[in-house]
Amino acid sequence: MSANRIINGQLASLLARFRHINTIAIVDGPFPTYPNIETVDLAVVLGLPLIPDVLSAILPNIEVSSVTMAKEFETKVDAKVVGEYRKVISHLPLNIITHEDFKLQVGHTLGIIHTGDNVPYSSVILNCG
Repeated sequence: MSANRIINGQLASLLARFRHINTIAIVDGPFPTYPNIETVDLAVVLGLPLIPDVLSAILPNIEVSSVTMAKEFETKVDAKVVGEYRKVISHLPLNIITHEDFKLQVGHTLGIIHTGDNVPYSSVILNCG
């Protein structure tokens, strides 16, 4: 088995179906649930895993054309933390929208990856094509 292979079956299945014009949300621990959207729950405890950890694990395995985040992430979170999170996606175009619009877009995703991240507004939407 490859050391970089996704071993969570539900996550691997979701990523295998991520294709042109699809989106996948990776959300923080307190983010609301969406009953009609497939959810892969990776949360163990609040703070584990973090969104950057999940991004680092899955980005090498999928094609992502851009990332969407809430503008509140930059305005309400410490700049050092923002920089650490942004470093993981620095090679991708970034779309910034309001948190309210972000929550609406999550409702149209192919799936949601739920983390234990406790950094406010740190959720991302991955866009394909």
